[in-house]
Amino acid sequence: MAIPSLGASRDKSEKRKEMKGLRFIVAMSLFCTCQAISRGLHPLILVPGNGGNQLEARLTSDYKPSSLLCNRWYPIVKDSEGWFRLWFDPSVLLPPFTKCFADRMMLYYDPDLDDFHNSPGVETRVPHF
Repeated sequence: MAIPSLGASRDKSEKRKEMKGLRFIVAMSLFCTCQAISRGLHPLILVPGNGGNQLEARLTSDYKPSSLLCNRWYPIVKDSEGWFRLWFDPSVLLPPFTKCFADRMMLYYDPDLDDFHNSPGVETRVPHF
């Protein structure tokens, strides 16, 4: 009689936890959907595609780079109108470009308008939306 290894029991335990979590999510989705339908509301469930979410940016003349590396020439690959992939571009994982990414992704809050806006000189769009 073979004795199961500790790793095998850990795998089963993790799978049980994952299944419990999945069951909980499905149950909550069904519950919320039923509640919304009973109140005359129609639920909207957004599921991202296989490629994940994407965000493109374009730098205008108002953009003030925080460093020489964040200058308007980075990133090099842009389309004819100056749009480039902001999220998710793997180069942002490199330490010198992480700061550039953070500066370009930052949102500013305007309390007078009670609204958010992009960093100065950064325009964003969601492609194919």
